[in-house]
Amino acid sequence: MKRKLDVMLIATFITTLFYSASYPFINKVIISNVSETFIALSQIINCISVVFFAFIWNKFSHKLFKFYPAFCIFETLLSIMSTLVAVTTGNILAYYIMDTLIFAIVTRNICCGGIKLRSLRYNTEIAREHFDNNNLSSNAIATIIGSAIAMILKLDFIPMLWIATVGNAVDNIFYIFIYRNCKKELNSEKEQDNDRCNQYI
Repeated sequence: MKRKLDVMLIATFITTLFYSASYPFINKVIISNVSETFIALSQIINCISVVFFAFIWNKFSHKLFKFYPAFCIFETLLSIMSTLVAVTTGNILAYYIMDTLIFAIVTRNICCGGIKLRSLRYNTEIAREHFDNNNLSSNAIATIIGSAIAMILKLDFIPMLWIATVGNAVDNIFYIFIYRNCKKELNSEKEQDNDRCNQYI
């Protein structure tokens, strides 16, 4: 599966750009309105989520991977909902709790599915090594640019929250596209292998 332009790296760059441009403002407001108890509780919930879903995906990744696009769509809808809660009620704590639960339950499945997706796309040691290094570089460059944009724009919390929500939606659209292309390529390779086998029957 040779690619001149890696869509997964483009996805990393664009979504990190959205995230890093909005993160300083969102994080500042959250830290100002949420107690250390809730922040600590959020960390505990997310760590439990990592252990639980890593175990589940190790056992049932083949079955769960079929629902990867559904996880992406569901996360997008829930993110829009949590943003609307923040915008309409102004309740930052409610938004933070919703965001924590969305990340722990839905986004964690997307992360686990993303690991499987990368293992399918970069199925040799060298290919995976190159992707991991390039992905880190894409992330770093996008973070530098996004942080510079944040310093220049200095927008309010609500516009930045919508920017982050749009960035999340774009990320999911990219990964649904990557998932479907990967499945097509794998099916094509299987058909070619079957054709080769049939020649000897």
